[in-house]
Amino acid sequence: MSKNKKRKLIQQKLAAYFIQIGKILTATEYNKLGEGQPVLASSIKKVCKHYDIVEKTLRADEALVALVAQSAALQAPKAVKPIPKVKPVTKAKPASKLGASTVEK
Repeated sequence: MSKNKKRKLIQQKLAAYFIQIGKILTATEYNKLGEGQPVLASSIKKVCKHYDIVEKTLRADEALVALVAQSAALQAPKAVKPIPKVKPVTKAKPASKLGASTVEK
């Protein structure tokens, strides 16, 4: 397979992954993924020389950037209004049956 075909395959895999997570990752963020990388960093280095080249190419694709932004908007948690806490109703203390005053003299 030629390098151009490999490069396009890598870009397609990365584009699908970025749409899935809703963000185009920088080189440092991508390297922190470790085993979770859809394409190994060593493969990117062999075919494309450097991750930054692939990142610039992907960011230049307006359709991909729009899909990633749309995916991020769908994945963002919606603001949930907090439910107001209701104070428990306290019952009045019953009067003593002996008729004694509760107020001290």
